[in-house]
Amino acid sequence: MSYQVIARKYRPQVFDEVVGQRLITDTLKNAIQSNRVAHGYIFSGARGVGKTSTARILAKSLNCVEGPTVAPCGTCPSCLEIAAGNSVDVFEIDAASNRGIDEIRELRETVRYLPARDRYKVFIIDEVHMLTTEAFNALLKTLEEPPPRSLFLLATTEPHKLPATIQSRCQHFAFRLLEYAEIYSRLEQVCAAEKIRADEGSLSAVAQAAEGSLRDALSLLDQVIAACGAQLEEARVRQLLGVVPVRFLREMVEAVHAGDAQLVLERVGELAKEGYELAHFAGEFTRYIRSLMIAKSCGAESPLLQVPTDERRTLAELAGLFSEEDLTRFFQILLRTEGDLRYSLAPRFHLEMGLLKLVHAGKLASLELLLGELRGARPAEKPAGPPPRPALPGPTPRDSAKAQESGPPQSFAPARKAVSLSSPPMGTAEGALALPEDARLAAIKSMLYDQSKKFLSSCLEHLSGWRFENGEVRFLCPKKESWVAEFLKSREQLETLRSVCAQVLGQPIKICVTLEEPEGQTAAARPQARDRASRDAGVEAFRKRFDCTVVDVKDLSQE
Repeated sequence: MSYQVIARKYRPQVFDEVVGQRLITDTLKNAIQSNRVAHGYIFSGARGVGKTSTARILAKSLNCVEGPTVAPCGTCPSCLEIAAGNSVDVFEIDAASNRGIDEIRELRETVRYLPARDRYKVFIIDEVHMLTTEAFNALLKTLEEPPPRSLFLLATTEPHKLPATIQSRCQHFAFRLLEYAEIYSRLEQVCAAEKIRADEGSLSAVAQAAEGSLRDALSLLDQVIAACGAQLEEARVRQLLGVVPVRFLREMVEAVHAGDAQLVLERVGELAKEGYELAHFAGEFTRYIRSLMIAKSCGAESPLLQVPTDERRTLAELAGLFSEEDLTRFFQILLRTEGDLRYSLAPRFHLEMGLLKLVHAGKLASLELLLGELRGARPAEKPAGPPPRPALPGPTPRDSAKAQESGPPQSFAPARKAVSLSSPPMGTAEGALALPEDARLAAIKSMLYDQSKKFLSSCLEHLSGWRFENGEVRFLCPKKESWVAEFLKSREQLETLRSVCAQVLGQPIKICVTLEEPEGQTAAARPQARDRASRDAGVEAFRKRFDCTVVDVKDLSQE
């Protein structure tokens, strides 16, 4: 007799053997017991979660000689034929290869006749979303007024592609992806039945690689048994599956904590040399950082951790090296890197840059810390972790030129205090603060970028200036950039800007977008700028120190 693969050999034969779909199987059993079986069902979900198996079990339950029953015998001719796929009254149709109107017309002719032997004539249509529009239309009338003793079971991985008219005529059951623990438990049962010795790490690697699909897990188990024999070892299994060793992930985390950029780049080189797929490694490392986040937030014994028992203590130790804020930042960087790798022509470069961002991420100040300094408030204490570096970089030459107008700041916070001697505090009328390089505008653009409003953030680069007075932020757009003004005036963008500006400036904000007349505005603003400069405490101190006068005031944003 030819070999039967594990996925087929251990396919569920009764409702109680279906793994991870208890709600669905209980509902179907209740329908059978109460004689409320509908004429049409849609079973949707990812591959390998039990859709077609459940459809077969339902067909056996209705047509078993001892039925209708929730526990088909599995030995009568009807049960045996359905399990083998050659029943005269149960038709399994692959819609991917029988998707045209001619096949559905043939089905309609078949459904007109009563079952040849069994109670029900059952049509199991797999991947039903592949049918053409004409085929769906031909099936519509049959589903609406089906002949007696007929049952349609439609299985699909993409239910959103089904016409609403089809969905409204059927009961819909959504099969979920299986959890790690459910797959792991089933793999243990199969290994015991097959007399295979497997350590916890081996089965864990297979369960994780299956990503919620039990059929995939059983197929992978079949593959590793063929390679390793009756004794499965974790290192060999991981190598066969193309999964990066856990030791490698551990070392990468330790290198990130130590800030060792050289070691990180060397490890990426080893990955490429050994033939690992870099995008797959990025996904593995992202999952590992997620495990660290769970260990940090929920503890090493949390059921959310999908790792072997002996790995939990190591995760707890590594998680203790970082704060929750650091791990969250790492997770965001890796998710973005993983997305970039999918379409990258140079995946190694993208991965290296992403990992270098992790190395330096702990040195960056958080947005909340910067906003706190902008408002003049004491920044919140950072959680335990790598000590923060200075929040703001040193002034550029352009910043230094502006500082000559408002006084020589020693640091960001003292400079703000000096200006406040002659200017109202933030939250009251402040006049024209608006320079594109102003720290407040930079904070607004940064927050927009973090909220995935990248295009809106880039549009603010085209502003000629902005003003904040009397609770109103006025964005000034040059006439040559009128498209920016039109975009910012849309309701959605105004709501977004209002929300972000309110967070940065610390009070409810009204947004106004106007086109600027460059020449007229400059002429009108010059007396105000001269007056502000002459009254500024820093300028006054400079003038007294060097016994000089203000000759002219230049607005660097207009140059």
